[in-house]
Amino acid sequence: MHRCWGLPVPFYPQMRLGLAHRRLGKELSAFAPHIVHLVTEYSMGWTGLCWARRRGVPVAASFHTDIPGYLSFYGFPFLSSLAWQYIAWFHRQCLVNFYPCEVYGDILKSLGVPNLVRWGRGVDTEAFHPRHRDEAWRRSWGPGPLLLYVGRLALEKEPQVAMAALKFIREEFPQAKLLMAGEGPLQGKLEREAQEGVVLLGLAKGRDLSRLYASCDLFLFPSVTETYGNVILEAMASGLPVVAPLAGGVKENLIPGYNGCPCEPHSPRDMARAALQILKNTQLKEALSRQARSHAEERTWEKALGIVLDTYIKITSGSAALKAS
Repeated sequence: MHRCWGLPVPFYPQMRLGLAHRRLGKELSAFAPHIVHLVTEYSMGWTGLCWARRRGVPVAASFHTDIPGYLSFYGFPFLSSLAWQYIAWFHRQCLVNFYPCEVYGDILKSLGVPNLVRWGRGVDTEAFHPRHRDEAWRRSWGPGPLLLYVGRLALEKEPQVAMAALKFIREEFPQAKLLMAGEGPLQGKLEREAQEGVVLLGLAKGRDLSRLYASCDLFLFPSVTETYGNVILEAMASGLPVVAPLAGGVKENLIPGYNGCPCEPHSPRDMARAALQILKNTQLKEALSRQARSHAEERTWEKALGIVLDTYIKITSGSAALKAS
């Protein structure tokens, strides 16, 4: 592992732009990799791509973040097309390109990106498990359902939609609470605007996060820019039904009526409708909970990473099926 300095992005200080320096190139040369795998298209990814191309080392890349989609939330929608053009140009120079879900695979394919390999994600089904439920901790929050949001507190995640949904939910369940775990640029604003029943917990990790998932009743996730949505799987592995829009990577795991209920994008009222449909039907909630866990059990990291390993083997064996454009 080699650490580099990073500069905070002006409108998103929690996100840092990595800065490479000469020592990185020397360490790469000393390590002499058979493959370079790039997980970002920007500063560090560009550095790795240049180094690999100069030395003839094959490059794999994976698309992880919908930066073009984020631009609309930060007042730069006119740059979205340009961002996609850059991403396509970057990935066309790579021997293999991993994509996380069908929606973004179709986008990359339409942009002429070659050698696409679908690589989903997995979940640690031991770290996230219903047995981490803590009844004493659960009772400390008082009566009423506990709803959960886990994720960055940032515009592109739309946490304010979940907050606004709670208002409608409390019309039927006045003691319902929304626990929000995460940090981000919206944190201060959300703390000031939080209505009764909303609790901002800050960053949660490790055992605290496992307990948090398993001890709540329902997972609310308003984001429409997820390339996969790992937190969806974490919630399901913990036995939580999910309410989220059927958009982007969320489609990979949210099966309506099986492990959760979909809602309209950007709509607090419709998110509340879907949440209430589950909360008011104990039989449905229990079935969705069991099936959410079953769904997550089939998505282990071992299965997900097997695809990557198989692709690495093809690259190092010089498979004729792999040709850079």
